[in-house]
Amino acid sequence: MPHYVSPALVQVLVNFLGQDVLDDAAHDTLSALLSLLKTPITIAHRHGEEKPALDLNPEQSESQQCLIEQQLWAQLRALPSTYFMSSSSKVFRTWFQWVCRAEANGIALEEVYDPLYWSRLQRGLLNGFGEQRKYCLGILRHSLLVTRGNITTPLMTFEFDRRSTYQYQYEKYCTLFEIIVLNRYQNQVQACLPELTTLLGRGSLISSGWQTTLLSAALSSKIQDGLRKMIGSWYIDYVTQEHGSIVDHASFFIDGFLPWATQGSLFTSSLISSRQTMTCVHGADLVNLLARFIVSLPTATDRRKLFTDVLHFVLEKGGRIFQHAIVYLLEGLLDAFKKGPSFDELEIVDLEVLLRVSRLTGLPEIASELCVTYCAEICDATFSQSSVQQQLPGYDILQTKFKTLKSCTTYGMKGVNGQSESQLSSGGPSSLPEFLQNLHDTQHKSLLGDAFVSACADIDKILNQGKLRGTQYNELCGVLEALWDEAERQDFRRPIVVQLPPLFFHQACIRLCVEHESPKTEADDGSPLTNILTIAMQQLYKLAERRSYLSSVLATSLRKACLYTPQIMSILPFEEFLVQFIEHPPIAKVEFLFEVAAAEKLQQYLPHRDFASFYGKREWYAYAAVIDLLNRFPDSQLYIAERVMHRLLEPWANQNPPIPIISKWKSSFQLQAMLLLAESCVSTSNAESYLESFTKALMVESWPRYRYLLEWIIARIYFRCPSHAPRMLETLANLDEGSPIQVASLMKLAVLVAPFLNSEEFTLNLMTQLVPFSSHHKVQIRHEAHWTIPIVWDLATEKGWESVTSNPAFRALNKFVTSLERFSLPSSSIRTLKLDAMSDYTVTNIFQGHYLAIEAPERELFTYADMHDLWTEDKDTSMQFPVGRVSLGDPKPDRVIPVLESAPPAADTDTLVDILPTTFQTKSGIDLDSLLPIAGPPSAMSKRPASVILVASLIDNPTNLGGLSRISESFGLESLYISDIRQTSHKEFKATSVTSEKHLQIHELKVADVPAKLVEWKRSGWTVVGVEQTDRSGILGTEAAIAQNDTDEQSRGARVKGKSSDGTLPRRCILVLGSEKGGISSEVLASVDRCVEIKTTGVTRSLNVQTAGGIAVYEWWREWGGQL
Repeated sequence: MPHYVSPALVQVLVNFLGQDVLDDAAHDTLSALLSLLKTPITIAHRHGEEKPALDLNPEQSESQQCLIEQQLWAQLRALPSTYFMSSSSKVFRTWFQWVCRAEANGIALEEVYDPLYWSRLQRGLLNGFGEQRKYCLGILRHSLLVTRGNITTPLMTFEFDRRSTYQYQYEKYCTLFEIIVLNRYQNQVQACLPELTTLLGRGSLISSGWQTTLLSAALSSKIQDGLRKMIGSWYIDYVTQEHGSIVDHASFFIDGFLPWATQGSLFTSSLISSRQTMTCVHGADLVNLLARFIVSLPTATDRRKLFTDVLHFVLEKGGRIFQHAIVYLLEGLLDAFKKGPSFDELEIVDLEVLLRVSRLTGLPEIASELCVTYCAEICDATFSQSSVQQQLPGYDILQTKFKTLKSCTTYGMKGVNGQSESQLSSGGPSSLPEFLQNLHDTQHKSLLGDAFVSACADIDKILNQGKLRGTQYNELCGVLEALWDEAERQDFRRPIVVQLPPLFFHQACIRLCVEHESPKTEADDGSPLTNILTIAMQQLYKLAERRSYLSSVLATSLRKACLYTPQIMSILPFEEFLVQFIEHPPIAKVEFLFEVAAAEKLQQYLPHRDFASFYGKREWYAYAAVIDLLNRFPDSQLYIAERVMHRLLEPWANQNPPIPIISKWKSSFQLQAMLLLAESCVSTSNAESYLESFTKALMVESWPRYRYLLEWIIARIYFRCPSHAPRMLETLANLDEGSPIQVASLMKLAVLVAPFLNSEEFTLNLMTQLVPFSSHHKVQIRHEAHWTIPIVWDLATEKGWESVTSNPAFRALNKFVTSLERFSLPSSSIRTLKLDAMSDYTVTNIFQGHYLAIEAPERELFTYADMHDLWTEDKDTSMQFPVGRVSLGDPKPDRVIPVLESAPPAADTDTLVDILPTTFQTKSGIDLDSLLPIAGPPSAMSKRPASVILVASLIDNPTNLGGLSRISESFGLESLYISDIRQTSHKEFKATSVTSEKHLQIHELKVADVPAKLVEWKRSGWTVVGVEQTDRSGILGTEAAIAQNDTDEQSRGARVKGKSSDGTLPRRCILVLGSEKGGISSEVLASVDRCVEIKTTGVTRSLNVQTAGGIAVYEWWREWGGQL
């Protein structure tokens, strides 16, 4: 039956577009009208004139298209641009249908030559969500198919004579947009990056506007961070390696790239640290990219504009930008001035923006000075100073700051203006009474602000003059109290707080504290000086935990105090300090490490402004100082060392299995400290207790690095008290083999102690026990025995112990084990790492050993060089410190370690372009036909495409139900029935449904109600088919006549056990699935029209219910999909 449409009615509908209340309804109606163009219609004209029904031949289809074409585009063109940025995708659906109808009927669209056509399409593609973007890609594809001439607009260039090449590249473009922006599977995106380089590279026909649309959408905050980083890294490589033109990418660079590239996580995750340098890989890439980008622009005007746009971007972000990103952007601008073609002289307005950036607040100390330096260098490189100074006073301020930095008129670790302490204190008070009198006369103003540093220099000079007399005790307390109060009032600013530890724990203060300390009673809290130093020690360490730059000066000051005057360790809370330091060591925050990197860059311009001039020595000197103190622990204070050892060991020994592999409270540093303390704390009287505690910790520990250190500690205890070692073999023989990790540890311990026991009997007994272990069914025991046998054999050979070397079984076993391939390879795990408990026992091996570099490498807390520098400073003093119990050892090479684990690097596009795959995964790919609405009224557009209802009420497994939900929604089934609707909230259901339940009608149908419901459906014209193996089931996909005919080989193959029922599926189909174990019950079978089963050829008698349901649904689509 034909439909009647008048042009006036179409115009009315088009006029409703853009109206708040009627817009959606108008689009739905127009969509239905465009769908009707597939069928015959009659166009009613004025004065009652009618044209005959129109068929779909070329002459008549053009009339159909003209019915809506001019009216629709005229209205879309008149709507504001914001209309195409709304959240509704219906306008693009209507647009898509219009273009599809034109392409299907071979009609050319004149609208494609309108620049507005492409700009509004770009807006929809850039700002839309998934469905809208699919429509936009469809419009882009079909628009090029209906083009009959050349297109020359700002956003689209198209040469009709080369249309096949253009269409091919834009088809690839749409595919890449789908993979990167819509699908978002990381493996697919990674695989398509070489194709992206080729498509957008030299010779690309894709207009730059569409290139940047794809890149902007991919770097949008709506995309997951991993994919954004992948695409951003690709673009950095694309620009720096000059893979293609970026002349028209400037707007994208500011609006699309920089918002992503200035995220703090990108900088912090790419820090790489070594002893000499601190490098931010992303920051360096950004500098190189920005400089390359500016240099590549063709004109000085373009370069100047991008320069100013970058500065405006920084200013507009305000405090919403990672602070150190500003420094890297300025460095990139400066590099562009140095390396690239002339900018000509920047204009005054450009300088005004630069000066505003130079005055930004909130930057850390070194970064702020680096920002000033970069801005001043840019000015010097681009401006005529004489003319600028007259017009912009702010320029003088910048130059004054820079000159101040050059002359070092700042407060650093050495004092004011870079002067020494003696220079600072010249003319100052020469005694404590004089200093106190000056405080009184100035009403403490002599300590205010930056004068505090000068005051500290005065006190240091006084303390260095000689030993303080006992009569000066109260004066010293008054001075220290005044300094502390003022430092606290100034909130312990960096220039202030770093002055305190050398003063408060000066040798003179410590001696006076010890001399005036009397034995404490319960009512006595200690002397005033003791209380002052105790408070300072506790508060300063709390500050050092947050400010790592303070830890070095504090730890070195406390170390000297202990080694100068050991008695102070029993007066001040050194036990608590050492435990806290070892359990919660001060670590430089990632943000602070950017100050280290900034200092390296600043030093290139101002050599005297290095990191030490701001913050002193790095935090690793604090570790070296504390470890050296543990190594030199004064003999008179060893009881404190034992208490520290006990407090560190207690939580390790009291763990109850099972324990997590990684615990926040554990660290290798704790075990390293205990390994060092074992040399001073273990004696024959307490060895038994230590062995019991450390062995208990070892038996429950699973992390390889912790086990390695625990085994080393136990071996050192055996070394100091060898009488306890022989019983180890008895324990090994009686140990329950159900715990292979414990057996392996005892084998390793036996190997560690055998060399220093120097006992042929012990070695023979050990080798005898290793024989059965070498063929043990537990892999861990067997492999440990294999690693142990050659070591024991070599020891016996070296010692000449014939009871071992002359045994043919031992010799054959050693020969077999050493012939295995793994013994020729370097150690790749901590368990296979060789250890000599005696010769390897050095400070360097403990804290820089190879065991820290494999299996989740850890950072070295300090190195040989740090300890050597510490000892070199000691030689400059007149005091003789105790000798270290453990030798320093030999230096080791530095390791370069990322500060944070970063994402995998982007693909090397240079090596992959030539071997580019031609096929990409496109999960959730765009089927353009599926985007076209179903023909009919608007109410029909929500109808599911497949007239199939899946009944899964007999199934109770939520995993299977979730999978069936996914199948039902993916194949467009009308609905799914389950026995309990609450199953959709089950976590196992959601794990397999992947949110399909949100897009599918799922109804509840109890098992008992299934037969009656099936009968009801049958009365409504549905056919009920059960998927079940019965004696009357048809083979799915075969017709009854074929199954009965066995005249040829193919037909006989279709027959199975004489079955001849129909295996096809009806168009209106109710599919019933049975339970996982019992299948379809007899009560339900009695209500179905017929059954089908899936032919299989393997031994397994049935398929999983999800699999069976998916096969059956796919077969329905195979039979009926072409007729929908």
